[in-house]
Amino acid sequence: MSVKRSLSLALGGALLFPALGWASGLTPAASNSDGLTLAPTAKSSDSATPAANAPNGSAPLYLAMAAEEAPNIHGFANVSFGTSYITPRGLVVENAGVVIQPVAGLVLPIGDIGFLKNYTLVAGVWNSINSAQGDTDVGPWNEMDFFFSMSANVTPEINLNLTYGAWNFPQSSLNKPSTEHNIDLKVSYADKWFGPDFSLNPYIDIFYEIGGSSTVVQGRNGGTGYLEVGIVPTYTLKAIDGWPITLTFPTYFSVGPEEYWGTGANKSGHFGVLSTAVNASVPLKFIPTRYGHWHADFGVQYYNLLNGTLLDSGTILSGNTDRNIFRGYAGFGVGF
Repeated sequence: MSVKRSLSLALGGALLFPALGWASGLTPAASNSDGLTLAPTAKSSDSATPAANAPNGSAPLYLAMAAEEAPNIHGFANVSFGTSYITPRGLVVENAGVVIQPVAGLVLPIGDIGFLKNYTLVAGVWNSINSAQGDTDVGPWNEMDFFFSMSANVTPEINLNLTYGAWNFPQSSLNKPSTEHNIDLKVSYADKWFGPDFSLNPYIDIFYEIGGSSTVVQGRNGGTGYLEVGIVPTYTLKAIDGWPITLTFPTYFSVGPEEYWGTGANKSGHFGVLSTAVNASVPLKFIPTRYGHWHADFGVQYYNLLNGTLLDSGTILSGNTDRNIFRGYAGFGVGF
């Protein structure tokens, strides 16, 4: 019922898709032959380059063309192991056993288009595997989401991220949800108010469900949505040389029309959930960069289910009756 937090899925947040920032932020590693870069590969001047069939003794045309432009497509993969599955909307899908959530995708940096800077496309697939689910057909497989995202900066600080998602539910239950189609527009601000090592990163996320079953079980089926307002305080701890630890504290609340959370007699107000978390990500420097940029991630997230109907919906799915929920996770991932 959501892909977005799984991509914090390294850092827990705004990480709506962390690979976006990774892909757009790569710089040449002059002292490291394993370093990746988005800059075109320089032409070779090696005198040993075959030139027998080249005009004027220069490098063969196909070699010169290959040297002018390097591949500009990247990818990412991440897997987390959690104590529960709680969506960003606060729906407690599973609170028993181990929840495994892998995600993988491709990143295509396009570049600048008019006033849009660092325009980037991302596409991928996310899954949730719940060990406590024993479906007769698919076992622990609970959900598979496809997503396509476009991201660009309109100023050096303001980023726009538009995502389409199709959320699918393979379990064979008679009341399983139909595919949920949704879009959301996230507007984030990368502040530099406190220097290079700490930032607040405020954002708003406008979520709209186009159609399908309600994303919170008892709400309206399509044609509705909600607003998420939050910040992602981020601090880079450089206590160990070469091993920076990135700490994030994503905090948000959601608000929307009552019919999004519940319809008819099930309406319980406009507020959905309040959440905050502590996440840490550390690069795995012992893995050579030629095998990708690996990282390990850990975190704990707290949810306060403000909406009574939202709480009841979680009771239907997982048996949870507590408004205050904690979720822990650990995982690892790679970008290349």
